[in-house]
Amino acid sequence: MFLLGRIGSVSATLFLAFILATAMLVALGLYWPTMLNYILDGAELVEQGLTHTGLPDRYNNFVRLFLGDEQLAFLFFTIIARIIIAIIGSIFTRATQPKSIVDKAFG
Repeated sequence: MFLLGRIGSVSATLFLAFILATAMLVALGLYWPTMLNYILDGAELVEQGLTHTGLPDRYNNFVRLFLGDEQLAFLFFTIIARIIIAIIGSIFTRATQPKSIVDKAFG
């Protein structure tokens, strides 16, 4: 039963991170397009660096196919969204759970 709860929690976190990342990306594009342009330029530089590593064409074709600058930019926003969710979740968990024995001993 614990495993199903854990899988549900992880799935909800991933879905929430996807929604939050999309909202951040759209908001940045609407309210601060210059910064979004810098992020996309940085993602393009990372893509260029990763696709020109000297791998054989057999592997490099897949890297080029699955790794685009748009995916890298969205991955950046998703990582930021996961960090925000983790911070908020930690604060909520800390506020709702009783103090442990260690916390009571050390204040």
